[in-house]
Amino acid sequence: MPRIVMFGLRAALAAAAVLGGFPRLDASAPLFARDEHCSVSSPDEPDTSLLQIGRFSTVGAERDTDFCAPSPEETFNITAEVRRLIGTVADGNWSKPIETAWADYQDKTLLRFQAVRPAPTRRLRILVVVSLGQSALPMLVYNFKKWSKNKAGDTFNFVLLHFDAEEGKLPTLPADVRELLMPHVALRHAGPGCKVDFWKRLAPDFVAGYDYLWLPDDDLRMDFFDWDFYRYHLLAYNPLVSQPSVVGWAPKRRSSDWNFVRATHSSNTSWVTRKIEAMTPVISTKIWPAIFSRAWSVNASNCFAIEGIISNIANEAKALGCFETPLLVVNTPMRHADCRSMASGYVWSLVQSQIASPSRTHCFRGYVWEDCFGMSEKEADLLAQALGGECAAAKDPKAWKGKCVCFQPGTHIDRACPAQGKLIFPNATDAGARQ
Repeated sequence: MPRIVMFGLRAALAAAAVLGGFPRLDASAPLFARDEHCSVSSPDEPDTSLLQIGRFSTVGAERDTDFCAPSPEETFNITAEVRRLIGTVADGNWSKPIETAWADYQDKTLLRFQAVRPAPTRRLRILVVVSLGQSALPMLVYNFKKWSKNKAGDTFNFVLLHFDAEEGKLPTLPADVRELLMPHVALRHAGPGCKVDFWKRLAPDFVAGYDYLWLPDDDLRMDFFDWDFYRYHLLAYNPLVSQPSVVGWAPKRRSSDWNFVRATHSSNTSWVTRKIEAMTPVISTKIWPAIFSRAWSVNASNCFAIEGIISNIANEAKALGCFETPLLVVNTPMRHADCRSMASGYVWSLVQSQIASPSRTHCFRGYVWEDCFGMSEKEADLLAQALGGECAAAKDPKAWKGKCVCFQPGTHIDRACPAQGKLIFPNATDAGARQ
C-alpha cells in the first residue's frame, strides 16, 4: 500500500511561494485515482458497480469503521499538485489562495462526477438547527452567505437556539444580520440548555416539510465547504445520515475526536462509515420521528445516546438491505474553530449523583447508562412506518425492536446491546469527551 505523505504548514507555504499561490486547475487534467485505502472490492458487488468498498487502514482508525469510496471514477491519475492540495487542506492549513484552489478542485471534480454518474435533479429543502452562542453570530452569517450561493436553488431555513441568553429573552440581532437571516428563520428560542434540550423542540410535524435536518455546531465555518458538491452525494447515494468531513482551524489544532470523520490525505471524495459525530450530522427527516422519540426518553444533558441511535438506525437499515450507503462522510470540509462555547458548565465525571440531577447549565460529556437501552417498541413502529417503503424487510417493527443504540468504544457495532440500566462503561475514560 502506498505510503501517504504528510505535508505540513512550512512545506505548503514554501510550495505556494514558489508557485505564486495555488494555480487554478486545468479542466482537462486528470484529477483522481482509485484510493489507496479502498483497493479491496466487495465480493457481493457486480463488476459494473461504481461503489468501491474497502477498509480504512490508517494507523489509529477504529477497526469497525468502513472507509469506502463512493466515487464515480477509478481510472484517473491524480496529479501531484492536487494531491498536495488535498493534504494541505486536511492538515488544517488555510489561506485565500488555498481556499480558491480547493473550490476550483471541487468544481472540476463535480463536473466529472456529473458526467460519469449523473445524480437525480430536484431541489432540496434543508432545516439547519444551530445551538448558537452570541459570539458565533458572525460565523453563522458567513456560512449563510455560502449556503445562499448554492447553484441548485435549494432552500435553507434555520432554527436558532440562543443557549447563552436569558430564558425567553431573544437577543437583539444587528440590523444587517436581521435583514439577512430573519426571512429564513423558522424558529428562535432563548434560554440555557444542552443540545438534546433544544432538539426536543423539533417536533416531527415541524420538520416534515424538509428533506434533511442539519445539526451543525456553531463553531464550524465553511471556508472549504461546498453545498453543490455535498448535495451531489446526497442525491447520488441517498444516505439516511451524512456529514461533511472536519479539519482543524490550523495545523495540529483539534478537528474531530473521531478520526473517521476527519478530512484525510486520501483522494476519496466520500466514504462510508458506521458512525457520525453529533458535531454536524445531516439527517433524513424520514427517521427523525424515531430520533425525536428517543430525545424525550433520555437525559437531555448529553447527546451520546442520540448520536448513537442516529448512526445505528442507518446501520440497521443497511443490514436489512434497504440502503447501500446509509452513512456517508463527504470530503468537503468544515473548519472547526473548537470554541467550546457550551463548555463552561460541562460536567466531566460519570458520577451517578451528577447524572441524577443535572443542572440545565451542565452539558454532560459521556454516555448516561440508562439512555442506552435498545430501540423501543415505539421507535420500532416509527421506523417501520418511515422506512417500510424502502424495502420489505423494514416493514416489520420486530426488525427494529431491541436493536443496538450506543457504541462501546473499541468494539464492533454488532455486539449485543447491554440490558437497560446496566453499566456500559466501567472505565469512565472510555466514553471519550466530545461536543
